[in-house]
Amino acid sequence: MTGCRVFLHSCMLLVVATTATAATPTGSVAPTDAARFLSQATLGASWDEIHRTADMGYEVWLEEQFNRPVGHHQPYLDRLATQLAQADPALELEVEAEHRRWSWWQQVMQGPDPLRQRVALALSEHFVVSDEMSQIRDTPQGLANYYDMLLGHAFGNYRDLLMDVTLHPIMGIYLSHLGNQRSSSGRFPDENYAREIMQLFSIGLFLLEPDGSPVVDGSGAPIPTYDNDDITEFAKIFTGLSYDSPERDFRGGQPVWTRPMRMYDEYHEPGPKYLLRGTFVPAGQTGMQDLDDAIDNLFLHPNVGPFVARRLIQRLVMSNPSPEYVERVANVFDDNGDGVRGDMKSIISAVLLDSQAREYPHIGRIEHGMLRESFLRRVHLARAFEASNLNFDYPISDSRASRDFGQRPLSSPTVFNFFLPDHQPTGEIADANLFAPEFQIITAVTAISSANQLRSQVDGVMNGNSNDLFEVRLNLTDEIAIAPDVRALIDRLDLLLMYGNMSQSMRQILIDTASRIDDLEDRVKMTIFLISISPEYTVLK
Repeated sequence: MTGCRVFLHSCMLLVVATTATAATPTGSVAPTDAARFLSQATLGASWDEIHRTADMGYEVWLEEQFNRPVGHHQPYLDRLATQLAQADPALELEVEAEHRRWSWWQQVMQGPDPLRQRVALALSEHFVVSDEMSQIRDTPQGLANYYDMLLGHAFGNYRDLLMDVTLHPIMGIYLSHLGNQRSSSGRFPDENYAREIMQLFSIGLFLLEPDGSPVVDGSGAPIPTYDNDDITEFAKIFTGLSYDSPERDFRGGQPVWTRPMRMYDEYHEPGPKYLLRGTFVPAGQTGMQDLDDAIDNLFLHPNVGPFVARRLIQRLVMSNPSPEYVERVANVFDDNGDGVRGDMKSIISAVLLDSQAREYPHIGRIEHGMLRESFLRRVHLARAFEASNLNFDYPISDSRASRDFGQRPLSSPTVFNFFLPDHQPTGEIADANLFAPEFQIITAVTAISSANQLRSQVDGVMNGNSNDLFEVRLNLTDEIAIAPDVRALIDRLDLLLMYGNMSQSMRQILIDTASRIDDLEDRVKMTIFLISISPEYTVLK
């Protein structure tokens, strides 16, 4: 197809936007603005949800979401485990890793809480655990329980989240503080979790100003937040934790993956522990008292607000928030207006309703926007076109997603997530000293394989099942119905997939291409596929 090569050139953050109205946080908004808001606040929205949100406005939609029930993942696996147990015992059927991925799709597609599911995914890329570790892969119900813990705290308080992440046995096995023992002759507490809770989960490597910029010393060098001595002291805190097993046995109890770890004081490091900013934990406390004091020491550190603010903005809105944007969200982290620190509802609202998040269009401003996470293009298409099967379940294993998309939920190759927050791809972005984390997983392989997978998703079934009852397909009925009018079709897809962001040059290429395809279903599928691999779709503005 001549002319379509424009869709295959390298993605850039510079995207020419078409006209769009500037929105305000209150009252009804234009459908294009609602669609853009939902591209940040959900994993994809249908035509009806876009217009429903446009009618109610952002604040009402957020409040509704905050009050919706939690779409938990573990119950799906528990039901499946019961069904498998009732099957022929000779088959020895059990819940496996791919079933946990089925449960993820089930809640993402059918759960009552799209905002919560979106935030939980962002949190899973912050508090990273991964089924790339065999012990975690072999405990799918435990991993689902960990994700449900993130869901449960998504609208709670960051301090509680930090504590429950610390106590979850999945995190305990992943960062090796489960079974961590007090010092003895020739043995010292494992320091892995002590390092990562500071570096990745709370305060970061360097002292920060409220706007996220580094605090520097007299020579202009950034000032570290902690040193090796601090790691050693915090490692003493994370001792004595093991499974909450029926045997109450620190060393050899039955693994229990769905309850928080229990403190075994006889294995906890005694004596004082010296924490950050001149604080110390006195001798003679229980292990849980030590842990409470340490979590407070981190949670109350002034770095946490700007550190978490930037991470959440990067996951939901843009890769390069201004210092002012970071500081506004950090201020809400510090105080939600009612004297509460770490209130997630207020923080999420601040991220999504900030003037920089809602300001649009961004004509010629390279610092605005973010690359859609590779795998989330697949999810977005599924939700936008309400993919389903006759059984209304989602047996989608995504066994090749890590290879084809460079990512799959809860399958990061390292604790540092699929991509680093400060990744700078070579070229215009690095030259402008900007960041584009998601580009780190765009390689010569994934750029092609992800496009091939999107083509297969649009053309056929999402799960490769030949049984009509289980085939998961996009529902393109409405699009096919209007396909005789090519311009109407592209207008609909522009709103549904690109919140009215399509440039005139891209629109004309799609019109010319679609007009040459006589079969209406093929016309729809090819148009959706071309949009899904275009830079203008792939870069959120």
